Amino acid sequence: MNPADSANRKRYSKVKKILTSILFFQIAFSANAVSIDYTLSKKILHDTEYFLRFLDMAVANFGEKQHMKTLIEANDLKFKAHLEYLQGNYAQSYKLVKRSQELLNNLYFEMVDIYDEDAEKLLQISAPIIVLAKDKTAHLFLRRGYRDLKSNRNFKKMGKNTTRFLYSKKIRYYIDSIKQCRRSKRYAFLALIESKTPLEEKTKYRTQTIDEGLTRTVDTEKLSDYNRVKNKLTNMINRKLFKNSYNFFLHHDDNYAFISGEKASILHCLYKKNRKETSAFKMKNDPKCLALFSDVGSKKPETSNN
Repeated sequence: MNPADSANRKRYSKVKKILTSILFFQIAFSANAVSIDYTLSKKILHDTEYFLRFLDMAVANFGEKQHMKTLIEANDLKFKAHLEYLQGNYAQSYKLVKRSQELLNNLYFEMVDIYDEDAEKLLQISAPIIVLAKDKTAHLFLRRGYRDLKSNRNFKKMGKNTTRFLYSKKIRYYIDSIKQCRRSKRYAFLALIESKTPLEEKTKYRTQTIDEGLTRTVDTEKLSDYNRVKNKLTNMINRKLFKNSYNFFLHHDDNYAFISGEKASILHCLYKKNRKETSAFKMKNDPKCLALFSDVGSKKPETSNN
């Protein structure tokens, strides 16, 4: 056999193998293209639902009218994206949900500023009282409060410096920032309570007899941290050991991820409003939601590059 023919055949065989491999991968990719879009759309919708619910508490407690409008518009976009997802229009669903996350990203950035300001204010209110009390435990709580305040600012900086269009990553940094602010405010309250608790009332120094232990009717250990701190705040404010100078109970509710009693969940009110079977009579019986929708207009918020 001619050496030239043998070389050509080997070359042809190699080219044939390469073309076959390329064709195989093209067929495999086209077969899995729908499942890839489906998976991505499902994940980003799930993430956005969490972002909305987390922010709902923050906006309900501390948000202004423009914040509520932004949250409502972001929720509407997410709802439309979910409809497109159910219809199999995964590309359109992805576009809508990314627009929703863009609005949420800007709103989170603004809410982090509010939380940072509130946490610093509560620490500043507590600091002079705690320093004068000369209580080591109160001093420790105060230092931890300022530590978490600084940590919150680091998370905010990381979120702001993340690539612009990575909204999910940016928002997760802002969520961590808000959580750190809540921890900081909790320590501010704990430091304030510890500094004003008389020595004889502090459980770690208190002694009791066997009879007192056996006949004790109130088991304080069964109280949740939320109720324990709230009870102590109420008791000390009533005894005029310190003043409720910065709406303490609103911040206390938010510290434990509760919407304060005088506020209303925006997403819950939207759900009630959009239910077809919900009558006008039922809406009238919910003054919180009624007041919310009377205040919030329909003007679209502007976006920024945060």
